[in-house]
Amino acid sequence: MGYRQFTLYNVAGAALWVAGFCYAGYFFGNLPFVRKNLELLIFGIIFVSFLPAIIEFWRHKRQAKPQQ
Repeated sequence: MGYRQFTLYNVAGAALWVAGFCYAGYFFGNLPFVRKNLELLIFGIIFVSFLPAIIEFWRHKRQAKPQQ
């Protein structure tokens, strides 16, 4: 893939990504459930973001344990 084509796809993808998240924020921000539980949702998003790292750390630690 040439640089020009890559740049075009990259810019188009970024624009769609930003527009999608702005629209989702506008839509979900007006829901009463989200307004009432915003802190809980933020903590949930943070937890889900860290979950892959926690799982990988746990797997690595379990494999490194010496067999007795």
